[in-house]
Amino acid sequence: MKRTIDWKEAFWLGAGVLPSILVTIGAMAAIVGTPSILVWTLSTAIGFVQLFLYAELAAIFPNKTGGASIYGAVAWLRYGKIFAPINVWCYWITWSGALAVTAALAGNYIVTAFLADTPLAKFSITLLDLSAILPGITFKLNGIILCSAAILLLAFYMQHRGILQTARIQFALALLSLIPLILLAVVPLLTGKINPANFVPFIPQNTTSWLSGTAFTLMMGGLFIAGYITYGAEVAVCYVSEFKDPVKDTLKAITVLGAVAAACFIIFPFTFLGVLGMSNITDPAFIGGDPQAAVVKLAEVTFGGGSGKLLTLMLILALVLGIVTPMSGSSRTLYQASLDGLFPKFLSKLNKHGAPTRAMWTDLIFNMVLLSLGNPIFIIAACNVAYLLCVFMNLNAVWMLRRQLPNQPRAFRAPDWLVYWGGPIISLLNLSFIIFGANVFDPNALWYGLGAIAIIFPIFYYRHYVVDKGVWPESARKDLEIPE
Repeated sequence: MKRTIDWKEAFWLGAGVLPSILVTIGAMAAIVGTPSILVWTLSTAIGFVQLFLYAELAAIFPNKTGGASIYGAVAWLRYGKIFAPINVWCYWITWSGALAVTAALAGNYIVTAFLADTPLAKFSITLLDLSAILPGITFKLNGIILCSAAILLLAFYMQHRGILQTARIQFALALLSLIPLILLAVVPLLTGKINPANFVPFIPQNTTSWLSGTAFTLMMGGLFIAGYITYGAEVAVCYVSEFKDPVKDTLKAITVLGAVAAACFIIFPFTFLGVLGMSNITDPAFIGGDPQAAVVKLAEVTFGGGSGKLLTLMLILALVLGIVTPMSGSSRTLYQASLDGLFPKFLSKLNKHGAPTRAMWTDLIFNMVLLSLGNPIFIIAACNVAYLLCVFMNLNAVWMLRRQLPNQPRAFRAPDWLVYWGGPIISLLNLSFIIFGANVFDPNALWYGLGAIAIIFPIFYYRHYVVDKGVWPESARKDLEIPE
């Protein structure tokens, strides 16, 4: 791939993770109650510490692209061929699944705010109804889905001319959407709009003690949900092979993005709860992931009455920003996994601009299918389970690679205590969030996640044993020191 960007462009490419918290503030408050701000703070701290382990992973393989799981997969290969594709697959479906959820919300805004009285808003047909055998599964087509698909196509087009062009577009989108949102969160802190009464009683809802089993379960469920958002700054290491100076740019990109993201992930929930109170942030629409009404109310309290359509347009731009980030990262995961012999071979092609267009098309088609499902809850549940599992694998991969590849140059080395003690402990914490917290999100969340992960088995079997005859590609064996 072409080395055309530095850490600043990588920051803007990853900036789409910043507004993602807006769609989960309501759901978190509805589950945990006022201590939701504590959950966001704890999860943000965990996510920030993890970034230094991801930085070392990326430093080992400066010629690779696609994110932490691509690098961590090398360590797990020593313990069985299937572990590597599981790790990478979990990472890919996490980021790719976010595309459909975000695009659907943006499509809904476009229809309700600008096309409400048009035939498109009333259009709806059912393509295939499987609800009799798979509850909640109905393939359909309507105006919102068509608008969502158009946004995905726009995001695809924006990336077609290469990573540098994409970064420049992300910069413009960030200026138009993130700055107003950040002001919306910060100004109430400076003008005394925070009401301390909105934080009491500071105890998990429907409990009488922090030491109760219910309180523990609710907090674990909250941390299970929060990790999907607060760990997102690690997307900065998806572009290592495209950095002009991977030695310097990798650490700068991930730490700067991580610091800005950490501030947003703590301030946004605090401001929403402090200004609006539980009754407003647990509005059914906000709980369901639609932040529009809550943003409008916060703007009215902060700045006075304003234009609802202008705020909606700002949110749409923020969501487009949030679509480009996972599409650019997940397509590179597909591309690199194909080169390494883990995913289908046809994905390992770049266009003349150095963009992995075949991988981008795969992302696009996969998410078109998800959009036609109407984004039932199992998509988010499956992504959460898969993501925390790959985080568990990646954090342990750092100390495993210290032992497996001790002489491999590392432009950055995380502190030994973090590699050998902190990383494994945090990895077990993430695993416990799945075990104790997944069912708080949805009763079948764990099964949804395991079902989604199982899809990789036939895909990897066909690539490795049918296409490659059980032999790793030469480039993978040489570059990643994959054993026979």
